Amino acid sequence: MIGLGIGLVCGAGELFLLTRLTHVLQKGDSLKTLGIVILKILLYALALVPVALFFRQDLVWCGAGICSVLIIGALVLNILSRRNGKGDR
Repeated sequence: MIGLGIGLVCGAGELFLLTRLTHVLQKGDSLKTLGIVILKILLYALALVPVALFFRQDLVWCGAGICSVLIIGALVLNILSRRNGKGDR
């Protein structure tokens, strides 16, 4: 279950970077966009490579943790932004 914990932490980091990426894309800053995309790829590598090397049996759990935090977190952020009047109606 170590892979699940690593996946949950990586998913939270990916969600944070995803929100930053959407803000940067809306502003049109291409240099910051490239930097955030590189950070997202590095975060995936920092999570998946150690799990694949040392905890191979937990690799699926790591992927499930990443996906679950991204999906649930995006839904929560969307609901909160709609309640605050910042989202599309």
